[in-house]
Amino acid sequence: MKIFIKLFILLLFHSATFSENEINLSINSDSIWRGITQNNGEPTIGADINFSLENGFFSGAWIENCCSETSSYPTREIGFFAGYEKSFTENLAISFNYIGTNYPNSKIDNYDEIELNFSFYDFEISYFKGLDDFPDYYELSYSYDFLNNSVFFSYGDFDSYKNDNTSNGSNYSFGIDSLVKDFTFSFFYYHFNANGLRDMDDDGVVFSISKKTFF
Repeated sequence: MKIFIKLFILLLFHSATFSENEINLSINSDSIWRGITQNNGEPTIGADINFSLENGFFSGAWIENCCSETSSYPTREIGFFAGYEKSFTENLAISFNYIGTNYPNSKIDNYDEIELNFSFYDFEISYFKGLDDFPDYYELSYSYDFLNNSVFFSYGDFDSYKNDNTSNGSNYSFGIDSLVKDFTFSFFYYHFNANGLRDMDDDGVVFSISKKTFF
């Protein structure tokens, strides 16, 4: 985590030329992570901030009051990321970034990952390399924009954590984002298929409202 903080500070102050920065606030009917509910079907509030530099570097952070399935679980999630994106053409890009996810009141659940992302037209392929024995994850996604809407579909799969197949598995989701003035309304269906115990399979629908502000 200390390495990430150093990279984050270096990234923010190495260049004074920002190309696009934004703050996003959201209200969600649930928090879904790789097909798994993080908040036991309860609503969450989240916020994130993103910085982009003209030289291709980017960084950001987020916070969400999620992951409180029981009183012993963490009640908020805080994350940071920093990376670099290289665009070869208007429709072809590759990015590499470091992600740190933290739970202030349950530090044993903290984890770090390195993400490699490849985008081609409306398709994306993402691979997450888990650090310190955290499981790897990959995801394929597609989105199609029309008018002020975006239809999306994704499929992902991640390895078991320390050979424990009870909760890890594959997932897919599909839904639509609609932009209305300064607000985005999102609605999607998700399904999780556990590698091991079938009673851990899950599915549902999630609705969220978010507002993005550029600065």
